Amino acid sequence: MTSNIKVIYITKYNQKEILKRPDNFAYYIKSMMNTNFIDVHLLNPLSFKKANSILSFISLVKAIKEVSPDILYLDNLQGLNELITLKRVGILKCKIVAWKYTYCKEYSNPIKNWLTKFFYWTGIDRIYMMFDNHTHHAIVHNIVKDCQITTLSRGTEAEWYQKYLIPQKDNFLVMATGKDSRDYQTLCEACEQTQTNCHIITRRHESNIKVAEKFKNSQYIKFTFMEDLHINNEYEYIMQQQGQASILAIPCERREYGVGYTNIVEALPYYIPILMTHNPDIHIDLEKENIGYLIEPYDVETWKEKIIYLKQHPEVIETMSKHAKKLTEGEYNAQTTASYIINDFIRIIQ
Repeated sequence: MTSNIKVIYITKYNQKEILKRPDNFAYYIKSMMNTNFIDVHLLNPLSFKKANSILSFISLVKAIKEVSPDILYLDNLQGLNELITLKRVGILKCKIVAWKYTYCKEYSNPIKNWLTKFFYWTGIDRIYMMFDNHTHHAIVHNIVKDCQITTLSRGTEAEWYQKYLIPQKDNFLVMATGKDSRDYQTLCEACEQTQTNCHIITRRHESNIKVAEKFKNSQYIKFTFMEDLHINNEYEYIMQQQGQASILAIPCERREYGVGYTNIVEALPYYIPILMTHNPDIHIDLEKENIGYLIEPYDVETWKEKIIYLKQHPEVIETMSKHAKKLTEGEYNAQTTASYIINDFIRIIQ
């Protein structure tokens, strides 16, 4: 390769924060930084904050043009859609690669659909979808070409997490760490009724506060709200606590996207079973992979059944642990995902 690939990654994190965390945390930018042929530039959108959003956006665009990257790499599209339109009208010249968590939106108006496709979707050179259903929907509905889009598993840097692994032989602990769209009412009822210790680490959303208040006198349920801790290394704290868990619980509300996928990725390196609310959009089938169980929404009885079963059958936990380890060594390995993206970058700019 005659020259480096110049990549801009838009993020609120600086280089030091990215390098000290696992590769999957910042969508494999750490691996790119460690290659000798990718020149990574970090742009923090907060540093371009002006008197109004239009001026802020103009400052961001100017910064991108000054770097003149080969690739603009986005870990989500929220608030950055206008950058893609600018590429389509020729103001930005770079390729755009983006991760997407939700369905590609369609409109009932065919003219609006055509305009969106022409000025937006065509402007993204590569989309990494989290979920197979979303990828299939985008291709079948002719929103994007199949060469633009793929489902990509988020591999995990297992070695980083394992320093926090603290097996609790005498204390069976259920842990949940999600903050959005969570059904903690169902989980708490199941743990209370099965007399199972449960630690929920979350944020002070109204629904979470209500559940915490209801179970404040429980000897089994413990809520930790991150806002109350006033710590800088929140991610490290959560992962350290998760190292004490016997199983990870991901109880979710009904949503049209794969709630909880990041929690799965971050549970795999601990090699513990995962109990999760069933969602047809989720990319990884816990039961097919034999690393956990899927439970229908708001089904307290099945949560109780699975918790009791795992408490009584350590050999099942051991089997699931082996399967989780195998996943982190293959499809769900950070090096696997990073290599895929880097090879994509090489192909895209040729």
